[in-house]
Amino acid sequence: MQEGAHFCIDLVWIVVAVFWLLSSRRRKPVARVSPRGDRAAQIGLLIGAGLLIFTSWPQVAGLDAHVVPEGRATAALGVVLAISGAAFAIIAKRLLGANWSGRAVIKDAHEIVCRGPYALVRHPIYTGLLVAAAGTAIACGRLHNVLGVGLLWGAFELKRHDEEQLLLCAFGDDYRAYRRTVRSAIVPFVQ
Repeated sequence: MQEGAHFCIDLVWIVVAVFWLLSSRRRKPVARVSPRGDRAAQIGLLIGAGLLIFTSWPQVAGLDAHVVPEGRATAALGVVLAISGAAFAIIAKRLLGANWSGRAVIKDAHEIVCRGPYALVRHPIYTGLLVAAAGTAIACGRLHNVLGVGLLWGAFELKRHDEEQLLLCAFGDDYRAYRRTVRSAIVPFVQ
């Protein structure tokens, strides 16, 4: 990866981490937790994704192989995607505010947020983080980076399913109406 791109990608993820830490202090009490047992699988996939996206895997079954062409244009595309995705996720988390949780829960006085990124996709934090991770994988260009994005998607799909079930139980027809209006869960314009 180009040196400048490496610096930018690192900075993007540092900003995301700092924002997440600072903004996660504001919390509402939890009213209901998902009864499903996928939490361990979600965490395992997230850890695997982080290791594959953010660490090097030299000489491990070809995981260090280049699968994305190297060059300035590729590095620039990766940086733009990482910045755009991170910004999208940060905006979405800011709008969600104290309703956000690291696990699938319904909070006291939970609200359905329908504006901003939530008018485009139902789970824009996942959208943004996946775009940022894809940008990182493109800029780095290794097989393990790309595989990490796949694991991240899997973790988000497990959590999304749990969240959708909780939201349907908690909000019923209101959430069904939102789902009819915003048909895309994670990928804009794809149902």
